[in-house]
Amino acid sequence: MLTILITAFLEGMNVLIVEIAGARALAPFFGTSLRVWTAQITATLLFLALGYGLGGFLCRRGSMALPTVFVIAGGWLALYPFWRSTALNAMLELGVSVGSFGASAWLFGPPLACMGAVSPLLIQRMGQQGTEGGQAAGRLFLTNTLGGLAGGWLTALVLVPNVPLRMVLGGAGVLLVAMGGFWARKSNPGAPVWMPLLACAALLTMAPKPPRLVQSKDPSAQDDRVVVVRHRAQSTTGLVQVLELPGVWRSLLIDGVNQGGIEIASGASYYPFSDYLSLMTHRYHPNAKRVLLLGLGSGVLAKTLDQMGMQVTVAEIEPVVVAAAREYFGLPASVRVVIEDGRTFLAKDKSLYDVVILDAFSGESSPWYLMTREGLQAMKARLRPGGRVLVNSVTVASGEGEGLKRLEAGLLDVFGEALVYTEPTLPNQQETVINATLVAGKDLIATSQPYPAKPSRQVAPYLGDYNYVTPRPARSGGTIDTDDLSGLEAAEANLRLRWREGVLRNFGPEVLQD
Repeated sequence: MLTILITAFLEGMNVLIVEIAGARALAPFFGTSLRVWTAQITATLLFLALGYGLGGFLCRRGSMALPTVFVIAGGWLALYPFWRSTALNAMLELGVSVGSFGASAWLFGPPLACMGAVSPLLIQRMGQQGTEGGQAAGRLFLTNTLGGLAGGWLTALVLVPNVPLRMVLGGAGVLLVAMGGFWARKSNPGAPVWMPLLACAALLTMAPKPPRLVQSKDPSAQDDRVVVVRHRAQSTTGLVQVLELPGVWRSLLIDGVNQGGIEIASGASYYPFSDYLSLMTHRYHPNAKRVLLLGLGSGVLAKTLDQMGMQVTVAEIEPVVVAAAREYFGLPASVRVVIEDGRTFLAKDKSLYDVVILDAFSGESSPWYLMTREGLQAMKARLRPGGRVLVNSVTVASGEGEGLKRLEAGLLDVFGEALVYTEPTLPNQQETVINATLVAGKDLIATSQPYPAKPSRQVAPYLGDYNYVTPRPARSGGTIDTDDLSGLEAAEANLRLRWREGVLRNFGPEVLQD
């Protein structure tokens, strides 16, 4: 009986490992929106349900059914590192919901179905030992669920932040094959149980490793250039990477999406979106002394504001991002960083600021709860009189993105006045994903004082364009999201996927491997 319950515990633990680590495997290709998590959970439940039916059928097929489903589940997971990029890349064209579900079904459906078959097979064995059916099911599902709880905490707190995904999922496969070998020996002492275990372990050692060098078409060059992956680390928010085109730029990526970077020669921002925010901070509050930044990214914006003489506080949820900003992007020690979610920090902090800047991204997604009416009200509560809130967002060049409309309506509802700047584009670029910079507050009058920061040569022309851009007033007709009802993630899902597809065009799916 004890061996059966231990098996149930370990099987439940592996189900949660596959579910949570599997969602992380989808993230670099499809993001982390509600649609992606829904697809992963739906695929998990579907294949477990199919597995329960399969297990009931296999109860009539002899004692080797149990070890067989374990070996199939483990062997399939051991193949994950070899076809992950192929499967995910192939499903991209199907969109976020269908594509992520299809990828999850391909990569994790068969092992989940096999693990679902374990419970009926174990209940059968408990019945053969004399345990009544209802009692057997109760004991087994209690133990199995406790294993799932343990697997969830283990995966989220220990495995994903510290172990490459190929080792997490491949290692789960090795454990499942070992469990199959154990039950095969109990059923047939002469079974060659070591062969599948060694084969699975061998696959794990041969799993392709993430590349250190990738080819990229640099915007400033006419030929392919070799980009160096200077740093790679899993974190609770995604795969954190530092990529560098030697002598030109260095960028921080989360789940493959650019979070900012520097021009190596000057240390200034290589990308204009960071300087858009510092420019607008100066333009609409030239006397600002205290700034709160929600989201750190590469730390370039915080560094620029610090150099402009402001006292900068940053709320950043991910310590791995902070370490990368300090080591690779020159984030100065004078910038105070608090490791905390932005909304939680706003609830706890009692300080007042001249400017609050929302620039929080996990990959291509922004935390929706920071852009609800309540989230914006929490920012407003932290402002001194005359203070401003700035938001970095993305939209299509036409400015007709549904997410931007919602954000504009929310800012007007809370602040009464808001302006929108969008990057200049050509008429044939109306569906291009661009940055939008929003400014909210009372009496939004731009200063004529010159911008005190010195942008990089790459960014200076873009800021020059902004001098000729006339901001438009925010529109009030959009839906206002609240904590209780927010459709922002759903409204933005396809736009964010389009943004993410640019990563695959520039670097190929291999750069997202872990």
